[in-house]
Amino acid sequence: MIGEMGHDMHVAGWYAPAMNVHRNVFGGRNFEYFSEDPLVAGTMASNQIAGARSQGVYAFIKHFAMNEQETNRTNMLCTWANEQSIREVFLKPFEMSVKTGGAQAAMSSFNYIGPTYAGANPALLNGMLRNEWGFKGFVVTDYFSGYGFQNADQIIRNGGTRHDARYHQGDQPHH
Repeated sequence: MIGEMGHDMHVAGWYAPAMNVHRNVFGGRNFEYFSEDPLVAGTMASNQIAGARSQGVYAFIKHFAMNEQETNRTNMLCTWANEQSIREVFLKPFEMSVKTGGAQAAMSSFNYIGPTYAGANPALLNGMLRNEWGFKGFVVTDYFSGYGFQNADQIIRNGGTRHDARYHQGDQPHH
């Protein structure tokens, strides 16, 4: 249905599905995410992506990755977890979306994973997403607004692209 709507409206990209897991009940974007279960989230997202793709619409899997807090999200928020939980829980829906759903686009998150900004994290964007999972698409930032931690050079060199609201000339993204 989303793919058909995008096709009918001449929209090439859909800023969804959002698939972070419900890490805790206070997550500011839980209303946008599917579940606390990564398999459920990955299955739902993969089917939505495949449907949108069948109509020529890019689904931007988001927010890559570990975006579980809305409050202070642009104040260099650090998210901490061990590699096992990151792979088995927090990144599983994204992996499924790439491998099963055929995702061709992604939107990075504002947070840091440990000490590294997610939108310029080479281990995440190049190592895991592209090299391990075979992602062939592009990664945009969740709006490049010149926040102190958003360094365009680092973003581009580490696998992302800058998504700057100023270049949309008033157009709003289709969520």
